[in-house]
Amino acid sequence: MAAQDAETTRVGDGDAAVEPAALGPSSEADRAAGEPAGPASRHSLTSDASTLIGVAWRLNRRRFVLQIIFLLSNGIVGGVSLLLLIPIVNSIANPDSKMSVPLFGDVQLSSIPLVALLAAFVGLTAVSALITRTSAVNSTALQQTIVDDLRQEAFEAILAAKWTFVLQRRKSDIIEVVTSGATRSGFAFYQLLQLSVTAMLFVVTAIVALVVSPLVAGIAIVGVVLVGLAQGSAVRPAHRMGREFGLRNRSLQAVMMDSMDSLRLVRAHGADAIWAERLGEAFTGTRAVQIANSRRTSTVSAVSSVGLAVAASALVLVSVWAEVSPAAIVVILLLVARLARGAQSMATTTAMLANALPAVRDLTALTQQARDDAEVPPGTVSTRGPLGSELDVPLLEFRDVTFVYPNSTNGIHDVSFTARRGDITVLTGHSGSGKSTTADLSLGLLMPQSGAILVDGEPITPADLTWWREHVAYVPQETVLVPGTLRENLVWSASPEPDDDACWLALDRAAADFARTLPDGLDTVLGDRGVRLSGGERQRVAIARALLRNPTLLVMDEATSALDDATEARVLGLMTSLVPAITVLVIAHRQSTVDAGHRVVRFEAGRVA
Repeated sequence: MAAQDAETTRVGDGDAAVEPAALGPSSEADRAAGEPAGPASRHSLTSDASTLIGVAWRLNRRRFVLQIIFLLSNGIVGGVSLLLLIPIVNSIANPDSKMSVPLFGDVQLSSIPLVALLAAFVGLTAVSALITRTSAVNSTALQQTIVDDLRQEAFEAILAAKWTFVLQRRKSDIIEVVTSGATRSGFAFYQLLQLSVTAMLFVVTAIVALVVSPLVAGIAIVGVVLVGLAQGSAVRPAHRMGREFGLRNRSLQAVMMDSMDSLRLVRAHGADAIWAERLGEAFTGTRAVQIANSRRTSTVSAVSSVGLAVAASALVLVSVWAEVSPAAIVVILLLVARLARGAQSMATTTAMLANALPAVRDLTALTQQARDDAEVPPGTVSTRGPLGSELDVPLLEFRDVTFVYPNSTNGIHDVSFTARRGDITVLTGHSGSGKSTTADLSLGLLMPQSGAILVDGEPITPADLTWWREHVAYVPQETVLVPGTLRENLVWSASPEPDDDACWLALDRAAADFARTLPDGLDTVLGDRGVRLSGGERQRVAIARALLRNPTLLVMDEATSALDDATEARVLGLMTSLVPAITVLVIAHRQSTVDAGHRVVRFEAGRVA
């Protein structure tokens, strides 16, 4: 079935892989796999909100403080403008009345022109609008900063994590958390700001209402708060559904990535319907969570609207009974309506915030887990100097090295061999015997669990990994090309960036004669994953890219597997010409490549035969 050829996660040798579990949208295994490990999985709604605020404070303290200032300023200005409604309405309904103003005593309304009151109201509204506009721009900038910085932090942490950290996770899960998770985190922060603004305006409106009529306003505020609490019953379910949405979305991403990685095989086997059904099930699962959340939120909102209408009608009756003036009743109703809208808005915003908060937890948890599993411990610096040149000291030596992948029996055991300077050392053996694991250990992608790997006669340590990789180059079995130009694919891993002459020299040395016939030379766009080139041509580009690093050790993993006999002979001639300036470690099955080696290390079942 096509599913068997979906994206695999290597936990052993490069030729031995473990299939991902089938991705049913409601699979309990998927749910378990999607939950971040450790304490993060037990985070509550409150702790998730605290995490979000802490992230905003850490990433951009200045904008965060500015946002608080804008919030307070807008609340004060809004409150004063609301207070102006009282003299405006009274000056129209009863111009001879007096109004008690704190610190000023009783003020005769007839002494204040209505035009002046209206002008003051318009002016305060304009100031509020300006603050709102500035606040919105600052909020957007802060939101985007949070999204970008969270993504950057997560990506950098993953790049710096141990190779086993990446191997133990699905690539699609990491991509979903870093991309969609960061976007949802930014949305959560936006909702948090909206909630803060609405809450501030609610408090200001409540204060003004109490000034107008403490009795009526008090009853109204109690009613509105009760309705708001009733609406808040949708918050925790929304938080739970937010976690569910993250899991469903990761399943959806996994199915999409698996189907695209297996597209050639899917088409060849006529399995389109199978994968279309899987994708449809994943879409259905994600959609069902969103619809359920919307149904609950809208139901609570609809019931609350009816309750608020009943409460407003009751307030009119109470106001008439309490002999409140008609002008005051109008103002109170206006304020109560504003309070009701604020309560509904806070409840809706809180539910949306709760729904997005799990993404903050997932992203920060992934970042922290990657940092905790960093390949090079923070603060460590290599003390290694330039590589020596003594021929009697091997460039690379394995001494009783053992490494077994987590939760697996695959790996190597008590492996010992040397790669002498200027030699071609060939690693060979059956598929799954440990060759690619040994190559990863040579590159420092993995560290021995026992035994030692010596470089230039000294054990390599985690602190030395950055130093060591400046001296190595790698040609993988599956060539990685970006959808850019030939030049871009050649120079991205070399520092400083080589010029055109160096690129052409590397291509010639890699037997990549075809490059000189490309329509735009080095500026030829190769397409997605180098689709314009054949498999053998892509391999030769990868070899040229490695040569541009001017390595001391060149590791080649089945780098001639896609070449015809004539081209392979040229590449083998290249390998021979590289020594003794470059030491070559090559994984090979072809006898012709094995014969080209100065030393052959044969593996069987994870051990040197």
